[in-house]
Amino acid sequence: MGYKWITFYQNKVKRNWKIAFVSAFVIGLLVHLYKFTNNLPYFDGLYNAYSSQNMVASGRWFLSIACMLSSYFDLPWLIGVMSVFAMALTMVVITDVLDIQNPCLIVVSSGLLVSFPAITETMFFEYTADGYMIAMLFSSLAVFCSRMEQTGGWKAFLLSAVLICLTCGIYQAYLSFALVLAICYFLGILLENRYDARMCGKWVLFQAGIYVTGLVLYYFLWQLLLRVQGVAAASYQGIDSMGFSIGQLLSAAKNSVVSFVWFLLERDPRYHGWSTYSVLSCLSCAAFFLVFGISVFKSGIYRRVPSFLLAVLCVAVIPFACYLCYFVAPGTTYYTRMLQSIVLLFLFTGVLCERWAGPALKQGVLLLLIAVFFHNSVMANVCYTYLDRSYEKSYATMVELSTRIHLEDDGTAKYIAFVGTFDPLSESADVDDAQLGTLGPLKLVCKAALFYYDHMMLFMDQYTDFTLEYYRTSSQEFPEMEIAPGSPVPADYSFRFPYVEQERQYQILALPEVAEMGVWPGRDSVKRIADTIVVKLSNE
Repeated sequence: MGYKWITFYQNKVKRNWKIAFVSAFVIGLLVHLYKFTNNLPYFDGLYNAYSSQNMVASGRWFLSIACMLSSYFDLPWLIGVMSVFAMALTMVVITDVLDIQNPCLIVVSSGLLVSFPAITETMFFEYTADGYMIAMLFSSLAVFCSRMEQTGGWKAFLLSAVLICLTCGIYQAYLSFALVLAICYFLGILLENRYDARMCGKWVLFQAGIYVTGLVLYYFLWQLLLRVQGVAAASYQGIDSMGFSIGQLLSAAKNSVVSFVWFLLERDPRYHGWSTYSVLSCLSCAAFFLVFGISVFKSGIYRRVPSFLLAVLCVAVIPFACYLCYFVAPGTTYYTRMLQSIVLLFLFTGVLCERWAGPALKQGVLLLLIAVFFHNSVMANVCYTYLDRSYEKSYATMVELSTRIHLEDDGTAKYIAFVGTFDPLSESADVDDAQLGTLGPLKLVCKAALFYYDHMMLFMDQYTDFTLEYYRTSSQEFPEMEIAPGSPVPADYSFRFPYVEQERQYQILALPEVAEMGVWPGRDSVKRIADTIVVKLSNE
């Protein structure tokens, strides 16, 4: 039992595959161990402590199945290990697609893949991270199955199309990962002149057919499932307004370039100076163009005009491929977790350098990529530290708030009314702009932390087991808390909390005794008014 598996591993699994898997798995665990071994919920995690991840309304109809293996509980260690496992398999696929043989480059590339800011931000939403990592694996496999070396014909075509369909069914943003990986692969093919122009053109059409077929199949299944479940498409991220127009395409092209540049710069250096992240990103971008120029010269591709133009076109379309959703859904707002495809540019810089650059430049680029990987790892752990501090402060504040409410409760109070909000910046983790500047594109996710007003009741309910004496002793159910329209909350999610109705909230705000109340945590910031306990968080 099991001997065939050992024989297969020893004889069939390539050496570079083994290096890729082990390095990505070990480095991934080391980088994100802090998050995997602590319960540090981000605000979405508050209502996803258990959730089937039924996100059909948002177009993620396969997400529930992808997350099924780790159960539907938010289990940091299990989900973390499974996520790293999927990333390690993805690195194996990338190693084969880009034909990376140098062990040092494989290890550094693995570090870049698992430590990229997009992965770190995804781990803030860890309850669904394993599903997203499976989407990245599927997207890379779609490219692997449709390489020019493959001879599967229609079988390879259909398999790749199905993988593209499933990728979008988990998280649409990972379609860009497949597209950028395919571009990098094709660019390597062109530089090495492995196939003639006719074969290259045929492969491009083959890829276009795969993506069109996969997207059509994805859209058809999505519409079918919407009707089966009787739900409407959510307005989240413009998923309900997909379409094309000339104006939209021009606007999307502009947004793609601008967003790509700002992702690398992170902030305007003319006003805020240069951060370590922006310096390393710009140096990496410069290294890519330098190595690409050397590749063009040494490969002689500039003499083959059609191939040269295709190579230049490949480089030019990369920003558009990274921000592909702009072209499909005009209402899309890109977050860092949607941009894992950009890491492939860092990896491909190393690949081009290894094949075409001289020894001195190879060493320089390798050191640069190591610096990027190390800095990404540091940023990840800084973010997790902020999240830890935010959780501790949130928990302490909510316990104190619950206690203060109970002191005002004589058993007849039925509702809670919050006036004003906590300031996310000042209350989250004492984070100022100078500190956030070291976090690159992860600064926004740290700003949000856990102190959002919309989720305060969730935190009290989930982590302090808050209730009022009236409901505890009278066998009464809490009034149902309504979720904001368009919010990407799972369809099977329900929440109950003794929160006052909106009309009554407006009446309370107009009361003179509320205006005279102090602000939290003042002694007079919690007050009983009729059957409602009012908590004044700010004067706004």
